[in-house]
Formats: sequence, C-alpha cells, structure tokens
Amino acid sequence: MNHSSFFKKSAVALAAVGLFASASAQADSLVLEQDINSLAFTVNVGGQQDDVVAGVFNVDNLTTGGSFLAFCFELLQGVGVGSLTPPGLEFTAGSTVNANTQTLFNQSYATLDFTDASALAGFQIALWETLDDGNLTTGTYKNWVGDTGSFEEDLALLVAETFLDNIAAGLPATGNYKLTTWLNDSSQDLVQATPGTGTVPEPTTALLGALGLAGIAAIRRRQA
Repeated sequence: MNHSSFFKKSAVALAAVGLFASASAQADSLVLEQDINSLAFTVNVGGQQDDVVAGVFNVDNLTTGGSFLAFCFELLQGVGVGSLTPPGLEFTAGSTVNANTQTLFNQSYATLDFTDASALAGFQIALWETLDDGNLTTGTYKNWVGDTGSFEEDLALLVAETFLDNIAAGLPATGNYKLTTWLNDSSQDLVQATPGTGTVPEPTTALLGALGLAGIAAIRRRQA
C-alpha cells in the first residue's frame, strides 16, 4: 500500500493487472479504511526503493450496504483519495487470479489472526510476491526491510517467507475460497476472499508448526 495517493501505475503494476481475466460489468461504490495496525516496509521494485504499508482494509460497499475485509492486489498504486470517504469510488468486480494467489488463500487465509499485525502484514507481502516470483529476495520485488526494524516487522517478513515456502512445497489447503478482485484505475486494486464450496479441512500441523518456527527464528534474530 503505497504512501502516495497519486502514484502512477508502472509497467509492473499493469503486468499484475494483466493476470486477471476480463472483469465483469458489475461496478460497486467502495469506501476503504486501512487497518490501524498495518506495518511499513521498504522494498526494491525493479531497481528503485519504494515505501509500502502492509495490512488489511476494511471496505464498505455502499452499493450493497455490506462490508468486507480485503488485501491490496497492486503494489505500486496508491489509495485514491476518493475511495476514503463517501460516496467512494466505483470498483469493478472480477473473479480470476493466478494459481499461486489462489493457493496462498486456500493454504493460509484460514490461519490468520486478524488482530495480529505481523500475520496480516506477512500475508499481504506474500500476496504481492505471488504476483511476482514468489521469493522475497529475487525477482522484481526484493530486499524487503521493515522501516523501523521492529520485532513485528521482522516477524512479518518471516511469516511471509513461510507462506511462500508452503506454496512451493505444495502443502494441503486449510480452506477453500472464492476470490473477488475489485479494480479501479485511480486507486489500489483489492482482493476479497469469501468461503467457497466444498469441505474445509482443519489447519495442517505442518503449517502451524512452520509459523511457530518462524516466531522462534524472529526471537533469536532479535536477540543476536
């Protein structure tokens, strides 16, 4: 989530948008509120340093009268100021994401603690990386660093790495989600998860164990 509200879309952002199938004709008026527990990071994007905020949005849908949680689906686009207050901005709903993004949600979304800033920031960073190469140290998005060097930021990066490792390892799903992408040319695109059809298994021991190891590693790193 870029600090600048008017950051122009880059070729990288456009490439990410190109991962979507053609959006449907549905357009809803959305108002966005970023979670107050979001964490800030610096990342190298195609050779340039960029400041981003990783967390979750609470989204009010003024068209339907409902609300939902959503993550950013576009690293380099800022939040359009029109989306922050009523009547909001018109976002068009789509439904197709790439395989790694779908796998991230199916494996890890059900395990998230939505009161844990590190878990939410880690998931958001992992989500951005599913639009790149799935690795925090290579590709177009790399060299992630917490802005303050806090324990929470360090843990978020370890959580993100764990989520990405789970995708690469092909671990079982912990849930089954329908993903809706909300697209707007002048504001960050979003992705919303709603429970899909089918049996939802319990979180796997391997996944929970990996997250536990990530926390231990973060503690040791801070004490070193």
